[in-house]
Amino acid sequence: MTTNTTEKALHPAAAMYAQEVREGTLSRREFLARSTALGLTAAAAYGLLGLDAPAMAESHATPGGTVRMAMETKALKDPRTFDWSELANFARGWLEYLVEYNADGSPPS
Repeated sequence: MTTNTTEKALHPAAAMYAQEVREGTLSRREFLARSTALGLTAAAAYGLLGLDAPAMAESHATPGGTVRMAMETKALKDPRTFDWSELANFARGWLEYLVEYNADGSPPS
């Protein structure tokens, strides 16, 4: 005798939500949010509705290009006196800290 573990593990509210979708009182988006919060995968949730899981989107991205981001920047100064996270974010990609200093400017002991 075999048992279906999926039916045993199914939260009772998931079936109730699926019924609400069929009746039109719950949107499919809200159903997915609620049922996946109960531990169902998106594919299992769609299965409760009798639908096929949505297909994965195909990637048509081409390599290369430019990444642009907006960030408030401050005037650069001595890295030992950086006092804003924006300064560190700006310099993080190229500034190598060869020597470390304490907050008062003295070298660590």
